[in-house]
Amino acid sequence: MVLSATREGDVPRRALNELCGDYWLPLFAYLRRTGMPIADAEDTVQGFVSTLLAGPAMAGVDPGRGRFRSYLLGALRNYLSRINARERAAKRGGGATPIPLSTTSDLERDIEIPDDRTPEGAYAYAWAMALLRRTEHRVAADYDDQGKQALFEALRPTLLSDDPPPYKELGDRVGLSEGAARVAAHRMRTRFRALLREEVSQTVSSPAEIDDELRSVISALSG
Repeated sequence: MVLSATREGDVPRRALNELCGDYWLPLFAYLRRTGMPIADAEDTVQGFVSTLLAGPAMAGVDPGRGRFRSYLLGALRNYLSRINARERAAKRGGGATPIPLSTTSDLERDIEIPDDRTPEGAYAYAWAMALLRRTEHRVAADYDDQGKQALFEALRPTLLSDDPPPYKELGDRVGLSEGAARVAAHRMRTRFRALLREEVSQTVSSPAEIDDELRSVISALSG
């Protein structure tokens, strides 16, 4: 999808929109943790993505050269280094102390990143959360296509929660026995894991790297 952004016609605009939607959050999280104000962080991400897709940096996007997660953060850092240092310092409050992320604004997109994370840690955490959310949305779409929206909503807590409600309680919500609810939840988690691997496979250079990247995602969440 990223490589398609270099083509002629309508593809670049569509790819830009998809790229912003998928990776806006981790880039924004990184900038916010460095101390950049909300509005400036939003503008910087938008400018960075536009520059990335339009400029020579696209020549470095090679599926055989490693993980897109690492490439994207490096490209953002290079982009920041090219911004006039004096102008950047003024926008960021003249070197103000980095501030923790919060959920006080819609622009924060309801992310809650632990206060002890570095900018790089915030980026990794937000990347992992964005990845999980995209996967969950795909599972939801699958169930929606099957007319099983109520079942998905009932079993949704079993996907990511360490302490989901009892299966009997979940089953009662959709007219299933405790055993049937347990089986249905297992099937949902299996589908989730398959789609998660598929999502991760799009950001690494080979299938051999998928498991390692998945471990990195889990590590980013746990700190």
